[in-house]
Amino acid sequence: MIERVCVVGAGVIGSLYAGHLARVAEVTCLVRRGEHARALNEQGLRVSGRHHFVGHLTAATTADDLPEPDLVLHCTKTTALEPAAAAFAGRFPAATMMTTQNGLGAEEIVRDHGDWPIVSAVTFMSGTKRSDTEVDYVLDTPTWLGPYEATPFETVDEIAHLLADAGLKAEPLRDVRTASPPSPACPTTSISPTPSTSATSSTS
Repeated sequence: MIERVCVVGAGVIGSLYAGHLARVAEVTCLVRRGEHARALNEQGLRVSGRHHFVGHLTAATTADDLPEPDLVLHCTKTTALEPAAAAFAGRFPAATMMTTQNGLGAEEIVRDHGDWPIVSAVTFMSGTKRSDTEVDYVLDTPTWLGPYEATPFETVDEIAHLLADAGLKAEPLRDVRTASPPSPACPTTSISPTPSTSATSSTS
């Protein structure tokens, strides 16, 4: 059971994942700047746009300050993934790593630093970063998830349902590489957000 999630990187995508997941799990966020971590710890992370709430989480600038997570979401830019993955080398052997860089060899980069189970993800959602502590949720298209190497599909399915419980759309797939991007004419069949979290709400 996934109870603790670490989100690496708090740009637009990382903030959308962290803010929403903080509604259903204990979330930590690994960021580069000390002032960013302090602001998130003091103010939480406000999600506006399609949803309205404040997610409360714990932020840090080094992996040494993180509690052991069940799931790690790598949400950095591709160019920053190598040092981000290296920061977890030798740590959290029971965690599952999920890449969100939409391919580009991200899984191989993470694999070079540990033997964790890895889930490949492609996300189509988007937003606008208003500040270190606020993100505007604009496009609510799904995240596709699939197993990498020998990761069980059951792990993928559990993560997809966790995202849906948090208010995000997700679609578990046997092979992300064979899927085609969604379009209005050919919508995908995704796991819809649960009513309790998909509705506009405030937890501030």
